[in-house]
Amino acid sequence: MEQGFDFDTDGLNQGEFQGFMGIIGRHPTMRAIFETVRRIGPSTASVLITGESGTGKELVARALHELSSRRRQNLVPVHCGAIPEELLESELFGHVKGAFTGAVAHRVGRFSLAHGGTIFLDEVGEMSPRFQVKLLRVLEDGAFEAVGSAATQHVDVRVIAATHRNLRDAVRAGTFREDLLYRMDVVSIHLPALRDRREDIALIADHFLRRLHTHKGLPRCRLSEDAVGALMAYDWPGNVRELRNVLERAVLLGQPADAIRASDLPALDAHPARLTPPRDQQSLPFPLPERPQPWDFGPEGTDFYSELEAFERRMISRALCLAAGSKREAARLLQVNRTTLLEKLKRRGWQIGIQPAVREELEGLRAVADPAPIEARPMCAPTAVFA
Repeated sequence: MEQGFDFDTDGLNQGEFQGFMGIIGRHPTMRAIFETVRRIGPSTASVLITGESGTGKELVARALHELSSRRRQNLVPVHCGAIPEELLESELFGHVKGAFTGAVAHRVGRFSLAHGGTIFLDEVGEMSPRFQVKLLRVLEDGAFEAVGSAATQHVDVRVIAATHRNLRDAVRAGTFREDLLYRMDVVSIHLPALRDRREDIALIADHFLRRLHTHKGLPRCRLSEDAVGALMAYDWPGNVRELRNVLERAVLLGQPADAIRASDLPALDAHPARLTPPRDQQSLPFPLPERPQPWDFGPEGTDFYSELEAFERRMISRALCLAAGSKREAARLLQVNRTTLLEKLKRRGWQIGIQPAVREELEGLRAVADPAPIEARPMCAPTAVFA
């Protein structure tokens, strides 16, 4: 489930358009979504919201609820994939005392709590076919029975569902009922992945940094140019939720002073946006890690200097690869003096000799990845240090 409803509009109505109902974005795709939400919000139509995890599906559900005449009643979220199937019926419809072992008291279900308002069924694609039959009945006529009761209850509820799955593929595979899909999918809204609207990344990042300062008392930081480049070069598999977590970690664990720099964002090396040709890691000066992980602060803590050395080694390795082994060019990419780079290599005892054939291979790979000279590449290019 998308964590946290954020309807603070601080800064959203000042100057250039930045978002709608607390959802940040000005990409054309997002503007079209805002217009759809604006038009269908006041209706009672069922809505199916699709998109990858972390794209903000719950925020859209909240916007739809807030724009409707039901806004004074409850918006009740249910994460269908997080509740075991044997408990899901009781969670949604309630149960009477003694209905099953452990039912020591009467329980009101989520549909009853949402009467007159809206129920948000997140990850509805995780429901079993058996339970889908029971949900279909509620959507069709608002009727259900609590577990252990023969009395039929009726509710007036608007249903908004969300999923990261392709439900039409699930219908073809026989794991999702076609009639239930048609009942939920009166209007569909697909939220794009963050990597498909990169123009919004810096805008969203600035919004999160302001909120970290305002609501959590963390230092007010801005983004340096190289940090913006690193954020733009990353593919964001966790989308907006991951962006928020990365920024909070950078403010807490980095040394941003008044600005966050690329060196405060080490985790972004894992999913670069640019797809480069496969290469033999044995021919590179140092092996590149497949997926660097954040520091692990276990019960024993972590070795700060070891982590720092590993990070420094990775940065130098990447710079040397991009520079095809040229220490002078690598020093320029790292923005350090050439003598400083040579001293680090000598002091650490790192061997970086590259054979002429390997040098030609690296030059060829770099030309395929980006034929423009290094000096001509923009600051946000994925081939920067954190590509």
